[in-house]
Amino acid sequence: MARRVVGRGRRRPAKYRSVPALIVLGFVIAIGAMTATSIGVADSKTGRSAATDPAAEVVRNPKGKGKALGLQRDRVTKRGVLVVENNGRGSSTSSQTSTTTSEPVSSTVTTDPVSPSTSPTTSSKRSSTTASTSKSSSTTASTVGTTWPSTTTIMATTTTTSRSTSTAAPSTTLRPATTTTTTPSGAGEWFEGFDSLNTSRWLREHSTYGDGNGERQCYQPNNVAVEAGKLILRAADETVTCPGGSQRTVSSGMVRSRGLSFSPGQAIEFRVKLTVADSSNQAGLWPAVWSSSWAGGGWPTGGELDYLEVMTAENPNRAMFSMHYANQQGSHSLQNRPAYLDGPFSDEWHTIRFDYGYGGKLTWYMDGRETFSVDSAATRQGYPAPFNETIPEIKINLAVGGSPGGLGSGVLSKHATFEVDYIRVFNL
Repeated sequence: MARRVVGRGRRRPAKYRSVPALIVLGFVIAIGAMTATSIGVADSKTGRSAATDPAAEVVRNPKGKGKALGLQRDRVTKRGVLVVENNGRGSSTSSQTSTTTSEPVSSTVTTDPVSPSTSPTTSSKRSSTTASTSKSSSTTASTVGTTWPSTTTIMATTTTTSRSTSTAAPSTTLRPATTTTTTPSGAGEWFEGFDSLNTSRWLREHSTYGDGNGERQCYQPNNVAVEAGKLILRAADETVTCPGGSQRTVSSGMVRSRGLSFSPGQAIEFRVKLTVADSSNQAGLWPAVWSSSWAGGGWPTGGELDYLEVMTAENPNRAMFSMHYANQQGSHSLQNRPAYLDGPFSDEWHTIRFDYGYGGKLTWYMDGRETFSVDSAATRQGYPAPFNETIPEIKINLAVGGSPGGLGSGVLSKHATFEVDYIRVFNL
């Protein structure tokens, strides 16, 4: 059987003639795919494309529609960018999604001191602490009187838009710092721990204040001191020269607050101790913490609040809480109530609190027990005035003799002292 011979110059079969056409067609399809891919390049972090991602950044001319000019590669991002023409201006549609990341923002929520219905008994002064404003765990200050609630610092939630995740930073609990120059948290609050005698806060009296009551002392600045974190007012049997050149045989100490604002809706609390040479012989001492004549019109029209008085000549086992005012006829009127102890007031430290409530609601406490409360009085101005106005001054003094009873013989053979551990004003 004869063998078929294929010569070199013979044409290829028809099935091989379509190969070049297929190559060209494939090339055209590849170019088209590249163009489509460049328009909708997927973001490597989010997995979303610019064509479908609403967060994609789109730069357009607000006038009319654009016409495609060609595909270019961005030099910075190395991503495909389709350049279009808008009314003769080149704009671009980028496939890169925009990502918004907010920084953590700290917001501090500070709660006001909340006082219980009664002031608890205390045995030590609040120690000074420094509240850290940087990252810390918690700092606790030892407390006196009513417990201070914590101040809570809360970090705000941080949200990352592209990932739709949120992270809340942990909260940190701090106690407010309590030094002689640091004001507790909350508007109008005030604290004095007597680490030193701050003369910008306290004015030492130098006068014969109290002559109207027949008192015997001449107040001397040297009779005021701060020792071991306590204010000490000293009464002594000694001859001193008073302002104006007169001389007296009894000296004592007194201070007035400066820059204080004590308003309705607040309370005052302090811890005090009267010390005598002989508890059985202490007649004629008259320690007090009080305010007067803040409302104008003189005394008693301007008002008086005795947060604490002890008149040892009348009864050394008694504390007195009082309010003075002018009645509707313009005469002096008084409301008060005593609290009797098992022994002399001078035997122990005592914590006193006075709530200056709204609408003339006035309440006194001693060692955690309510002792006196007033909510009405026939004042000249019409109640609750003047007991609804801001009080700018608190007086602390150790008077001697006068209207509550004369000074007993030998009572000041050794000096007597009236000590204040701390004093604070806080919001109710």
